[in-house]
Amino acid sequence: MTGYQDLSEFERVVIVGAREMGHSISEVAMKFRFSRTTISRVYREYQESGKTSILRHLCGRIKIMQERDQRRLTRIIKRDRRATLLQIAADFNAGPSTSVSVRTIQRKIIDMGFRSRRPIRVSLIQSFTPRLGPSTPAPDC
Repeated sequence: MTGYQDLSEFERVVIVGAREMGHSISEVAMKFRFSRTTISRVYREYQESGKTSILRHLCGRIKIMQERDQRRLTRIIKRDRRATLLQIAADFNAGPSTSVSVRTIQRKIIDMGFRSRRPIRVSLIQSFTPRLGPSTPAPDC
């Protein structure tokens, strides 16, 4: 059994156009290699709503944090890389946007790729060890 795949907008327009030109469902199915069920479903949706586009992107829960809120959260995090989650949440909720739970902020921080509280620039390891002094060659044995 093959997996279900959404039709592109172009494919939907082609199906509707062929049906509007007077071709039968079987002719359109043979010509474009779609099932007759798909042809009839797309054309029926077009007749009922007058649209060929799928509205699948409009379903689901609405995101509470918009793009603007994410940019603001990024600025808060970069301002103080060592801030705790509670401090970041307090700073974010003190702003003009809607209040968001600490768990939502934590999830969004992880999604944005912030995984460490280290400063952005980490100091390099020193080029000498305290025992041997700076850059002295190892003794030959």
